[in-house]
Amino acid sequence: MKTTAKSFILAGMLSIAAACTEVAPTDGQLKGGIDSDYEFTYAIREFVQFDPKNPGGINLMPYFDFLKTYALKLYVVGGKITAMELDMGDVPFDIYDFPVPDGKVECVFDEVCIPNALKLATGETIATFVNGEFVINLVLDCKDLSYRINFKTTETTREGYEKAY
Repeated sequence: MKTTAKSFILAGMLSIAAACTEVAPTDGQLKGGIDSDYEFTYAIREFVQFDPKNPGGINLMPYFDFLKTYALKLYVVGGKITAMELDMGDVPFDIYDFPVPDGKVECVFDEVCIPNALKLATGETIATFVNGEFVINLVLDCKDLSYRINFKTTETTREGYEKAY
């Protein structure tokens, strides 16, 4: 009887050990049959203004056509965001408080910071990644007004990707 109990315990321990898998940190690259080199182009989905009388915010997107001219293109190589191209279009004010280089520039998706962020290689944050989308929070001239910009995907070269919007 003791031998049978030991056999069951040993078999149980072996099955538990076989079921355990080691989870190692990854390098952030996509594996398997997933398309790992592609591009995404983003546009402004919402440009929300917050003020003391409207703490829930007002979406200004329908009122200003120039907001529709902003475009952010991300280049993904080997499953990692490696470069970006920013076109401010006809937006008449600076969204960023630093100069953004023209053309295609090196950037990284910082998965260590919270929230995750899209950053230039020099460290300046282009957008944070909140609830599955890129977001920019900013204050322009008036300290009583703040803004949040939410983005949507408008184009992609990634196979099998369906836009959420």
